[in-house]
Amino acid sequence: MLKTPEKIITGSRDDLCCDCSRCLRVRFNESSCSHCQTVCPTAAIALEQGLEIKEDTCSGCLLCTSVCPTGALELSTDFLASVAQLSKVPEPVLGCCRTKEQANGWLACLGGLSDEHLLYLSHRLNGTLTLNLSRCAECPNSSMLPLLQARLDTLVSGASCSIKTADTADAVRHREENVDRRSFFKSFRTSLFQTAAVVMTAGVQETERRSDYTSKRVPERRELLKRVLPLVDQQTKETLERRFLGKISFNETCTACQACAAICPTGALRKNREQPDNPPLFTAADCTACGLCVAFCMDQALTLHTSG
Repeated sequence: MLKTPEKIITGSRDDLCCDCSRCLRVRFNESSCSHCQTVCPTAAIALEQGLEIKEDTCSGCLLCTSVCPTGALELSTDFLASVAQLSKVPEPVLGCCRTKEQANGWLACLGGLSDEHLLYLSHRLNGTLTLNLSRCAECPNSSMLPLLQARLDTLVSGASCSIKTADTADAVRHREENVDRRSFFKSFRTSLFQTAAVVMTAGVQETERRSDYTSKRVPERRELLKRVLPLVDQQTKETLERRFLGKISFNETCTACQACAAICPTGALRKNREQPDNPPLFTAADCTACGLCVAFCMDQALTLHTSG
């Protein structure tokens, strides 16, 4: 009698929140953006007829969410709620769907931890955060490991929380919330603020996810970065801005047609209503350097400057 093979636990298509209206290829059919398709290890993303995720192929590694510049692909897990759970423990452990019994908070796969997620964790938590990678080597999503490590290697220093990895079960020091009185009140206060952030943003995010093709919204990753910037010193802030924020300049061929402001998915470019004959106004903090405005401009009047 043949033994039924044990089902391998990984993430799935359900762990992705997909908003096709935000995909650059859908918004402008001449866009050449393919970040998600390039990083996908299972060839589960098709862009020929718009944005399509193949459910039978997607393994839920979430790498696509870490590179999409517009938020067309994002985590379905409530990341802020996970951070609130982690903040209750002095030395928290973050795991995935395979290791959540050895974690204080978890995502479907740690491949979804983008640079911005890691920055947020390092500045919103205290002590040391351990990423439980003890079962990653045997996981079909193990291809995310070098990408995650590369992000950790470039993480800026000087944060309130250091992040380390645990490659074996023995290296994981998992414990539940400390019942020590002082630690309890400290974690309770931190958790209270984190939970309040979740409650205040949840309604807005849900409304925006249902928006149409003309909507303007910065990706959740950019919202996390914007929350970190006020917490760092000026030198670190300038470093992060150079790395993550795009910069747009206009040349003399600009006719102030405002088409770039209309096509911009994040609202980084917006119509100059006080001086309509001038180029659109630009907000660097909302620019994810997706390049859609440059590709869309018929007059080739825009230049996108990045250093990331």
